[in-house]
Amino acid sequence: MAARLPLRARLPLRARLRRFRRDAGGVSAIEFALVLPVLLTILFGATEFGRALDAWRKATQLARTVADLTSQGDTQSPIATATMNDILASSTLVLRPFSSAGVAIIVSAMGVDLTNPGTSPPRVCSSVATTNATARQPKVATDLTIPPGFQLPGMRYILAEVTVPYTPLLGSALMKFVGNANNQFTFRVAAPWPVRAGQTYNGNAYNEIVLPSGASCP
Repeated sequence: MAARLPLRARLPLRARLRRFRRDAGGVSAIEFALVLPVLLTILFGATEFGRALDAWRKATQLARTVADLTSQGDTQSPIATATMNDILASSTLVLRPFSSAGVAIIVSAMGVDLTNPGTSPPRVCSSVATTNATARQPKVATDLTIPPGFQLPGMRYILAEVTVPYTPLLGSALMKFVGNANNQFTFRVAAPWPVRAGQTYNGNAYNEIVLPSGASCP
């Protein structure tokens, strides 16, 4: 009795090619199913990174806007409370299309020591803040350093510090996984700014801005 050939060997060439194509298609489907989550992760990650970068840029722009507007002073000194409130409220418009909810702003008029401008910390002369933040106390700010370009004896400048909460569009589950109950993280930006207007006090050579309810640098 003649030995029977295996089924694959007895199939015509065309049938074997069709079976190969079906098998290859199945392998491709499995490979695609394995690769798809990786591709989606890369896509969503790139999208979220770009959005977060834009939010950080907006936070930086907010700090610079607040500092710039404050540095231009008012028709009176100290700056009127209503004027300062307008500056704080209108500046948040630069955050659009991101929400301004939860944004905290602290603005301080800073002074540099007359004797050791390169080594001494700056002094807070006057300070204001939004209702959800705390203004700095008028004293030497040991947690700050004088920025480059402002390290001159008696220099006066404005410092705007902003805190902007950011909620990821796609990564809220990840934020919860790493332990953030609010599903968000926070951008903190500080912008020093030269005084554009104001007036001199106590015989100092540099103009100074005095914030509402504050006093000039000693």
